Amino acid sequence: MRSFAMNWKRYPIRAVKQVAYFYIFFMLLFVLVHVISGKPLTVVPDFSTLFTPRLLVGILLLGVCYPFIGFLSVAEPLPEGGMERHERSLREVMSRSGYKLAKSEGGRLVFRACSPMRRVLTMFEDDITMELKDDGTLAISGLRKEVSRIRLRVGDYVRASAREPQAGEQ
Repeated sequence: MRSFAMNWKRYPIRAVKQVAYFYIFFMLLFVLVHVISGKPLTVVPDFSTLFTPRLLVGILLLGVCYPFIGFLSVAEPLPEGGMERHERSLREVMSRSGYKLAKSEGGRLVFRACSPMRRVLTMFEDDITMELKDDGTLAISGLRKEVSRIRLRVGDYVRASAREPQAGEQ
């Protein structure tokens, strides 16, 4: 079950970061094409083509739209016992995924990437939030790619913990 996870307070910051990120990416791509085309490095590339209105508007639109599709919240069923019972295991799952606990507030856990390089590459938007909902599901929110990866690992944990009582009964 997917839902729209937008932290509206962070949206303007994320949009500005994305515009800067895409612009830097296009500049590096431009320099790479300049070098690959066989021109000597002593010749400075003509960066004026990077300031055309079409390219600027395109990058601006990409940057403004990306936070809508780049962030996700999914719900994963959690076995009975609540967050207190599963918190240690969820911390272990996240630790194996390269995250450390940043905040723990009631039924809400916020994790951050351990690697400084990962934090830089995700423009410090690397927070993964796990929150226990009233219906017993675990809401996982953050960057789409990371949430998908973490969801698989949490799903493995849930399936393993569901098998444990069955193995003890035999």
